[in-house]
Amino acid sequence: MCNSVIANGRSYDTPRQLAMLIGGEDRLIWQSQNPFVRWPEGKDWHDLDLCLCPIDLTATLEKAGLSYRRGDDPMEWFVSPRS
Repeated sequence: MCNSVIANGRSYDTPRQLAMLIGGEDRLIWQSQNPFVRWPEGKDWHDLDLCLCPIDLTATLEKAGLSYRRGDDPMEWFVSPRS
């Protein structure tokens, strides 16, 4: 299973979807290294429609000013409602 960010009852499972939650693609923080083991040489892993594995979720959510907690499943990130 890949990472997912859950906010307001909705699951955000791709960088493109997460960008909608945080206010734009330019606010995503990508991992510094390709997290995929067998990735074709020369293919860009910064794909907005892949899973969230290439995104540094801690840094991205904190930069967006969102409070979050990890779920019982460590691949689930729950965003706390804003008060």
